[in-house]
Amino acid sequence: MSNEDRNLREQDGMSVDIVPIPKDGELRRFFERLRATGTLKVNDGGHEYVIKISSSQMTNEARDFLARGGPIPE
Repeated sequence: MSNEDRNLREQDGMSVDIVPIPKDGELRRFFERLRATGTLKVNDGGHEYVIKISSSQMTNEARDFLARGGPIPE
């Protein structure tokens, strides 16, 4: 299998497991804040990380765009 044929999650080393978020608590508040901003910078004991969130579903608008093909109209 070529790299082009591989799942993007495999290429990025992302897990395919889905971890449920509890209905309340610190983790829930963290994800609510992350969803609101789209990106958070986190400091963990001197290590700094940038956390970005994106939907795992394709929007209907994106699906229509991909199905249409051809050049982008100006």
